[in-house]
Amino acid sequence: MAFVGAQGHSWHRLPSLPSVRHGLAGAHAGTQPKLPRPELPNSTEAMCRQAAAAVMRAYTDGYTRQAVRLRLDAAYSGQEDLGALLKASLPLAKSFATKLWNGESLKALKTSLVDDDVTTLLYREADNALMDAAVLYLPSREVVTSSKFANFFQSMGDRLVIVTNPENAAANWRVENMGADFYDGSDAGLEICKIFSQQSCYYYQLVPINGWQVTFFRAYPFPWELWIEDLNYNLVKLGEFEQKPSYEQIVAWTEAYEESIGIRAFQKVGKLLQDNQQRIDPDEASLALSAS
Repeated sequence: MAFVGAQGHSWHRLPSLPSVRHGLAGAHAGTQPKLPRPELPNSTEAMCRQAAAAVMRAYTDGYTRQAVRLRLDAAYSGQEDLGALLKASLPLAKSFATKLWNGESLKALKTSLVDDDVTTLLYREADNALMDAAVLYLPSREVVTSSKFANFFQSMGDRLVIVTNPENAAANWRVENMGADFYDGSDAGLEICKIFSQQSCYYYQLVPINGWQVTFFRAYPFPWELWIEDLNYNLVKLGEFEQKPSYEQIVAWTEAYEESIGIRAFQKVGKLLQDNQQRIDPDEASLALSAS
C-alpha cells in the first residue's frame, strides 16, 4: 500500500538555506554510523520493514523499551472512529511485529484487545524465549499506568517492549511530553514516559504546520529529518536534528524557507486550499488507495 500524496514525488534537498541547515545537517559529521541510511518509505511495507530494523539496531545498543510511531494515513484517513482506525491499521502493526528479529525464530503472533477502547497487545512468541517481544499498539494512558501492565513490563525483563502510536490512542499521550498528558496527579505517567522516551527509534508522520505539509522522519541511529511539500508537490528537506524539533522551531524554519524562495502569501494559501480539498474527499482517497 502506497502513501497517498507521495506518489509521483521526487525527493529534493534544498541547497540554498544555510540559515536553516547550518550546523544541523552536519550535526553527525564524523560520527555517522556506516550503515545504509533509510530513505523516506514510499509504501507501508517499506515503512514496517524500516521500523523493525531500527528497533533491532536500538535493541542491539541496549534499548529494551522503545517507542515507535508509524504513519497510518495510508490505511485510514479519518479521525473520529477509533474502531475503524484499529481495524484498518492493525495489519500494519502486525507486519511490523512479525519483522522484528528479521522474522527469525517466529513461532506465533498473538493479538489481544486489552481494554474497552483500542489498546491492543501484539505478542511475538519465538522459539527462543529471549526473542519474544511485546508491541503495545494504540496504548491508552490508563492501560500503561495500570498495575497489571506494570507487572507485565517487569516480567518482560530484557526482552523487547515497544509502545506504538500512543499519539493515536483513545486516551492519547506522547512520550516526549514527560507525563504532561497524564492527569491523575500521580507520577506513573512520568515514569512510563521516562522508560519509553529513552529511544524513539522510529518515527514517520505527516502533519500540517504553518500552512505546509510537514513530514517528520527518524530511523535509529540516524538524526531526525524534517521535510516539507513544496508548491510543486516535491519534498524539500529542511534539515537534520539531534532531537525532535519543536513546533516553534519548525515555524521559524518554514518561514525562513518561504523568505529564501520568495514564496508569496497567495501561493501558499492556494496550495493549502488544494491540500484540504484533496484530503477531505473520502471517495478520491479510496480511489487512490485502490490504485496503489
